[in-house]
Amino acid sequence: MFPALESNVELTDTTSPIPWTYKLDWTTFQFIKGTDGRHVKTSNYAEYLEEIAKKILHTKRFQYAIYSDRIGVDFFEHIGKLPKHVPLALIKRDVEDALEAHSEVERAEVLDIRYRDNRIALRLEIEGVRGKTKVVVDIWKR
Repeated sequence: MFPALESNVELTDTTSPIPWTYKLDWTTFQFIKGTDGRHVKTSNYAEYLEEIAKKILHTKRFQYAIYSDRIGVDFFEHIGKLPKHVPLALIKRDVEDALEAHSEVERAEVLDIRYRDNRIALRLEIEGVRGKTKVVVDIWKR
């Protein structure tokens, strides 16, 4: 009456859930809350990659013991402030290295980097394990 299964066949769900993280308001550095008062999570993979990229680029290297020594950036003394003596080529290399240190990021490329209104603007292409996206990051004061 019931179908017979081979004993060595393992039934598993092969689809892995899409990773998520909490979203931040990058002007106030506070978690975004929904109408129900709960923190808002990323809703798709591209949004997740964008959010982790911004979080990594706001993390000072060697500051938190839970991260490997490759996570974060170390070319500015105070988070959000960039010394004038740092060349853009060095920033580009450090940004790519910091993003590629994350387990979900396979490749990161800085497509454009420039000074814009006393800030540094980056245009990134991030290729993750489950897809890729383009991100604009305009976060560092000069």
